[in-house]
Amino acid sequence: MNNNSKILLIDNEERMTESLKTLLEIEGHSVEAFTDSEKAAGFLKNNKLDLVITDIKMPVVDGIEILRRAHQADPLLEVILMTGYASLASAKDAVDKGAFSYLTKPIEFEELKIAIARSLEKRQTALEKERLLKQLKGTNLLLEQKLSQIDALYSASTIMASTIDLTETLSQILSLAIDVIGARIGSVMILDPDKQELYIGAACGLSSDIVANTRLKVGDSISGYVAQTGEPLIVKNIEKDPKFSRINRQHYESKSLISVPIKYKGNIFGVINLNNKTVGTSFNEDDLKLLYSFGSQAAIAIDRANIFADRGEKINELTVLFEIARKISTIDNIDKIGEIIYTQLRKLIHIEAVIWYGLVEKGMILKQDFMYKSNNYPLNPDPPPELKMNKEVVGRDGIVDINYVKDELLKCFADNSAANDKFAIEIIPVLLHNKVSGMMALVSNTSLDESGKNLATVVVSQAVSVIERQKAILNGMKLVTMGKMISEICHDLKKPLTNLKGVIQVYKEKIKGKEAVSFFTSSEKELGRFQDLVMEIVDFANPNMYNTAKEDLREVVEKASQLLQRDFQKKNIELNVSQDKDIPQIEINKNEVFEAVLNVMLNSIESMDDCGKLTVDVKLHPAGEPYVRIGITDTGCGIPKSELHRVFSRYHTTKKTGTGLGLAIVERVIEAHNGRLSVESEVGVGTTFNLDLPI
Repeated sequence: MNNNSKILLIDNEERMTESLKTLLEIEGHSVEAFTDSEKAAGFLKNNKLDLVITDIKMPVVDGIEILRRAHQADPLLEVILMTGYASLASAKDAVDKGAFSYLTKPIEFEELKIAIARSLEKRQTALEKERLLKQLKGTNLLLEQKLSQIDALYSASTIMASTIDLTETLSQILSLAIDVIGARIGSVMILDPDKQELYIGAACGLSSDIVANTRLKVGDSISGYVAQTGEPLIVKNIEKDPKFSRINRQHYESKSLISVPIKYKGNIFGVINLNNKTVGTSFNEDDLKLLYSFGSQAAIAIDRANIFADRGEKINELTVLFEIARKISTIDNIDKIGEIIYTQLRKLIHIEAVIWYGLVEKGMILKQDFMYKSNNYPLNPDPPPELKMNKEVVGRDGIVDINYVKDELLKCFADNSAANDKFAIEIIPVLLHNKVSGMMALVSNTSLDESGKNLATVVVSQAVSVIERQKAILNGMKLVTMGKMISEICHDLKKPLTNLKGVIQVYKEKIKGKEAVSFFTSSEKELGRFQDLVMEIVDFANPNMYNTAKEDLREVVEKASQLLQRDFQKKNIELNVSQDKDIPQIEINKNEVFEAVLNVMLNSIESMDDCGKLTVDVKLHPAGEPYVRIGITDTGCGIPKSELHRVFSRYHTTKKTGTGLGLAIVERVIEAHNGRLSVESEVGVGTTFNLDLPI
């Protein structure tokens, strides 16, 4: 039963009311008891409750009316009805009106306790569902806002591709920025490189005189400062900012403004400014980032205009880039994205293949997501679908050792060049939020020039944002599925577990004797562990911070080994446990780490037929790093290389009856302890799991 729950008790029999109130308070509940149903109805209306227990037959306000008012006050509030005049008609009426339970007097307290526990569990589940739905609505709203921003950026790309006139292009991009971010005044100031002055190329909310006559030296005022430094700027209070407190503020209705450089290929072409936010608040970092995106679009537009003015070149490049942006924004399959990148890039640069590798397993593996090649592709055989690094390439700060990954990838291509060594490879990092998530390899018969490399980089940046968006949507769907699964498991398992535990407690009282007491005590303990496992599934969706203490890992391993003795005997598995004597105590949550070790050992047992061998080693990290390593090695069936990177994924299982959560829980526990988890396996030989926990 849930402690600290708030219960309203109503019965016009004073002695019964006081008795039930006392018993429920002993159980840890907070109880408000009334014999006057009218006063109780007033209390119900003005207070937050978890449960109402009421007699049906009462003067003034009867139990059915209390039930109606309870649901009116809180639709999720459960009501238990009691009556000394039970009848089929009253029971049916109670159920029809939405009562959780219908109990007849005299009340059996154990029966009431069970009804209370079940009603509180039902309410908790309903409240959690309601919370998740609100959270989902909030996420959907945020997603709609992000999609609106993406649509605006896409529209800016469309404008660039369809409009040659620079003034018209900048005006439309500025208009989109003002609408999406929400501002009353905006301007695009273009840099005159010869005079080192800024002039207004497009504006909204400014008079024609200001647009025509404004000239700012680089370094002067806010726009000049941004053009000089090349860094975006938020001024939350222009009156208090020491850099700009003396500028003319007659055109500013609010104290906040944002300004970003129009920058492309390292060159600054001008500045885009917004001020006077429509909602009256200050601009924030999200506004600045979004405006920076529009500034990038404006920079491309200015650069394109300069190219047209100077040479009239590269129209085809921009058209193809637009086509790529348009197509990949409407698809959700990475293979189709790869095909678009390959076919469209070939219109701009001479390449024979596009190969996209993603970083997985903490940077230990490069996995090929797609590969498209022409008939003139120079390499034979193809590079492998997976390439394992000799070390972790993702540092603790998230920075990737790009040069090392490039070198390893180039070595891989060199090993596959026996048929033709006349080829060139260009490796382009796949960046997402300034972090490397993979590599794109361009294979050609001749080296790419700087322009070709830049074009490929732009294409990668467009494609990776679409791919990440699809992954985010997929993860959201998985979370919804997980929530439904948890609800079903809890609903199905908790009631039989509770009933079984109650039966054992009854027989424990009836059957005496040393062996019987030992048996029932052990059974209760294992049922308690089973209930903890059910809660573990619930906690998996929203893990809390663990309470940790200094513990000896050797005790954890010994406990898991003892618990599985019958499993080892049943399958005739040889268990070898080796534990160093100088292992220090480390800060862990003992129960969570025990479950993790137990899950891995169970997984190993299930992978072996009769006469297998399981070896468990507890030792300091072999490379001298500040970790204690638990190594668990079996002689089971092994894991295919194609499945190895997925063993810790939620819901992934090769068993007919598995849920796919066992190893995922192991990974969550180890990561929550700031540890590391790795696996090595060979089909037909066996598997080794290494659980590293920090000292």
